[in-house]
Amino acid sequence: MWIQNTAGVFCCIAALWMTACGIIETGYFKNRVDEATQDIVERRYGPPHRLEQRPEGGSVWTYFDRGSATASYAGTARSTYCRAYVLTFDEQEVLREWRQEDCRG
Repeated sequence: MWIQNTAGVFCCIAALWMTACGIIETGYFKNRVDEATQDIVERRYGPPHRLEQRPEGGSVWTYFDRGSATASYAGTARSTYCRAYVLTFDEQEVLREWRQEDCRG
């Protein structure tokens, strides 16, 4: 009985840790369009992994969220994944749009 309870507690802690440690929270961007600034985003997620200046002004920041292979109970590893979060800022450094896509190349 003690082992089952301990395993249950461990699983809950592990699930909370994985949720808290994820780099990107898509809900954050959905709720911050036309509000968040580059400074706010950088304080939350760090500097972007890719930065592009737009010729018409503003910039595009890209963050990559790369998963890692984890072993299943059968001992096989799931494939890795990579998601790119592309944020577009205007000339005043305000988030105007964002999108999530699969990483390329």
